[in-house]
Amino acid sequence: MKDIQSTFEAIYIKESDVIFRFCLLRVSNRETALDIVQETFLRLWKQMQEDKDILNERALLFTIARHLIIDWYRKKKSFSLDAMVLNNSNNDERETSFDILDEETTFANLEIGAEGRYLIDQINKLGDTYRESIYLRYVEDLSPGEIGKIMGITPNAASVRINRGLVELKKIVEYGKQ
Repeated sequence: MKDIQSTFEAIYIKESDVIFRFCLLRVSNRETALDIVQETFLRLWKQMQEDKDILNERALLFTIARHLIIDWYRKKKSFSLDAMVLNNSNNDERETSFDILDEETTFANLEIGAEGRYLIDQINKLGDTYRESIYLRYVEDLSPGEIGKIMGITPNAASVRINRGLVELKKIVEYGKQ
């Protein structure tokens, strides 16, 4: 049990910030992102206790988080426009500031500057097919094999999505135009 606990703690320390950023970019709400991260690691803990073989912890965590985000969107209730406007005006400050899980790692990973923020905004304009592949490859630095496991596709299909996504991203940012 102690070995499982120390392994789990090491994985949590190493991956929690990455999973949090992944969730926050998709749900745009700090509290919801933290809830999803917590549930993601809870499910990892359960799998570790059941002594299931985990070949790639990072890929498993992204897969769990991705499925939880999909479930969250499915359950999310629609709000009236008035309620959203009122809610956003009251919560803008709270939602844009968030607690840092591991300050040193987070600052090191998030120092991407204005150009990086611009590119992330442009990546978010891509269609679902390409957005997640590009994000996982170039922001989270995952291999096509890991991306394939997360998305439930072959590594070759992941590579194709990455390449086609880059073509679309270049069109969006008008790369190469004078």
